[in-house]
Amino acid sequence: MIGTRKSNDALLEHLSESGFQWAIIENLQELAKQAESLRPEAVLVSATGKRATEALDAVRQDLHLRELRVLADLTRTRSEVLRKLPVDGQVRNLEELTSRLDAALRERKMVERTRHRMERLLEITQAATSSLELEQILRLAVEKVGSVINADRCSVVLVEDINARTASVVATLEDPGLSLDVDLARYPEMRRALETRHPVLVEEAQQDPLMAEVRPTIAPLGVRSILVQPLVCQDELLGALFLRMSRGTESFGRDEREFTQAVAAALANCIRNARLHTALKKKRDELELAYVERYRELTEANRRLKELNRLKDEIIAVCSHDLRAPLQVLLGHGRLLLEGGLDAQQQQSAEAMIRQGRKILGLVESLLEKGRGDVARLSIEPRVLDMAALCKESAGELEILAAESGIALRAEAPDSMMLIGDELKLHEVLQNLITNAIHHAQNAGEVVVKASRLTRPDGDVARIVVQDDGKGIPAEQLPLVFDRYRHGSKGTGLGLAICKEFVELHGGEIWAEAAPEGGAAFIFTLPLAQEVQRAVQNLPAKESEEQPRVLVVEDEPEIAAVLVEVLRSRYRVEVARDGAEGLARARSARPDLVVMDVFLPKLDGLDAAVALKSSTDTASIPVILLSAHQGVADKVRALNLGAVDYMSKPFNAMELLARTERALKVRQGARDLVRTSTLMRRTGNDPLTGLFDRRGFMLRLDHEVSRGRRYSRPVSLALLRPEGPVLPENLLSVQELLRGKLRAQDILGHLGEGVLAVVLPECNVEAGRSVIGRLIPDIIQQTGTEYRSAVADVSHDSEPVERILVRLGAPHP
Repeated sequence: MIGTRKSNDALLEHLSESGFQWAIIENLQELAKQAESLRPEAVLVSATGKRATEALDAVRQDLHLRELRVLADLTRTRSEVLRKLPVDGQVRNLEELTSRLDAALRERKMVERTRHRMERLLEITQAATSSLELEQILRLAVEKVGSVINADRCSVVLVEDINARTASVVATLEDPGLSLDVDLARYPEMRRALETRHPVLVEEAQQDPLMAEVRPTIAPLGVRSILVQPLVCQDELLGALFLRMSRGTESFGRDEREFTQAVAAALANCIRNARLHTALKKKRDELELAYVERYRELTEANRRLKELNRLKDEIIAVCSHDLRAPLQVLLGHGRLLLEGGLDAQQQQSAEAMIRQGRKILGLVESLLEKGRGDVARLSIEPRVLDMAALCKESAGELEILAAESGIALRAEAPDSMMLIGDELKLHEVLQNLITNAIHHAQNAGEVVVKASRLTRPDGDVARIVVQDDGKGIPAEQLPLVFDRYRHGSKGTGLGLAICKEFVELHGGEIWAEAAPEGGAAFIFTLPLAQEVQRAVQNLPAKESEEQPRVLVVEDEPEIAAVLVEVLRSRYRVEVARDGAEGLARARSARPDLVVMDVFLPKLDGLDAAVALKSSTDTASIPVILLSAHQGVADKVRALNLGAVDYMSKPFNAMELLARTERALKVRQGARDLVRTSTLMRRTGNDPLTGLFDRRGFMLRLDHEVSRGRRYSRPVSLALLRPEGPVLPENLLSVQELLRGKLRAQDILGHLGEGVLAVVLPECNVEAGRSVIGRLIPDIIQQTGTEYRSAVADVSHDSEPVERILVRLGAPHP
């Protein structure tokens, strides 16, 4: 009470007689202190005038009083100020005082109970949406419900479905750790709530007919009132919240039922989510188990396939010898017969026998080639051949096939176009393309094979066109015709893919166009040998005594002749026919450079290189290795034999001269720097990984981009950047992984600091992202470092490729 004791004696006496405890505040400065210590439940303002206004302001500002009911005392004064105060009620006489205070206290208790329930409900809701386990959430819920509702039992009961005969008690107030199954037949009130999905309230358990069958059981327990609130979420029955009162005259009122309903809604949603999570986890575990089992099956199938492939290789090796050896004997005896004295008819028969034997040998080689698969197709056996004559010969062989289909087949070619290549593979390219054209030509149509010489800044090339007059190929399909297993109704889809591989092995290009006259034209180019040699011969020659000495070690006479013809314009050249002879000449003559084939009779080129580097007399002689097999260079790098460079056959004459000059300059400038790693770096290779370094990669990238832009073909550039440092040994394993996963024509480089770059010819950005996306997990697993990737199309962008590379995230050069 705020006022003076002297003027309120009668009022205070009435409060005491009515059973109220009171305290009077005369000094407003003591209001806060008294409010904190007494914690009153109502405020009665008895002051008058300005002091009444000050008293009300002090009450509204106090933390402990601002929410209490404030009454104005008008029993002894009719002050206008006190009458107009914004209070909760006015007391005009002592008889009215008691009822007003009782109402204020009841309202206060109701507000406190409501706040308490809302706080507990909020705690239950927060727990239900937290990461706690379901059992912990349910135990906390029954604890909070028990603190709000004066029930002697509070439990959460779960069921599997509506037809269940038993239920599981998963949380109960009496024993938090209790978990048991109950028979629903012994709980009719719970059974009805689950069946109807509506709350069931039993106010008098000893009299309610619903409890008749279990009354003898519950009577000794003194059960008075029962409330069962079903747990339902999205029309799915999950269980029930069970409450029981066994003491006094209390029952479940409206507030208790509404609170229980709100708690049940939160718990039902939580239980449903937990069950969904459990089901999802179970399904995930099943899928993971199935994946592991499938992986094991695929691993075992892969092992069996590898074993079968090994057996196939053994069979092919045997067939390669057993089929070719008798044919070589027959051809040898045929040649002997020709050298003898034969009459005209006998000579004609012997020539026919030799000609057909060679044809059979070619067919055997082709059969074995296809059987050996991709690895064997990546090797060639080069020799000097006339491409014009080969075009005419291939067309002549298929004239009968064309005539049977009513197709006119003719070849237009100059007298001679000499190049270095594998005659068997180029013959197969022509046969595939011509056969394909015959199949797609019109009835009584025409197929033309045209061979011509095309002049380019980097050397003349042979341009071969195989054209039909059929329906043609849609423009959007032209870049895809060389994909493996992409075919129409008349093939396996491997023929054109093999043609592309064979042409690119020779350093050429192949593509398809829509012919202006109608139909389709397949065009490929191959570098010519004679024109390059003529350009080399026009270079100024040095005086003989000033020319460095080069030793050529090559067992194929035709390849040796080409090497000598190219090198002798600048150097003095000697020739050895096998590895042993080459090693002996190198030790005796001490040449300035050795150009040596890898596969040599008597002594292998790799062994000869090791022998040269192991001797102090010849260790300083630089060695350039030649090989018709791609992949041998990887072997050279891995063995660190000391070769300064390597080249693949067929080679470009100008490139051979450039590399020879570079190797000689290295020897003259730094004889102690002949180890492979340093010299490989100077030739555009990274010594750590054996991949292209930045310089070598940019040269290849520029070449692919110019070719893509020239022929409107897609070229994608991908950059793989590590998030942290990468160990050198991990980089080695990554390059082996990528070489196994990427195509033969894809270009791979290491730009330093673990940053890898990949050029994907004939690959658009979407396909490039898909390819790199499949590689990233394997790279992360190999290196233990996170990698990020970026892919861009460089075939249509006029921006310099170096700038594109930096924009993708490559380190600055």
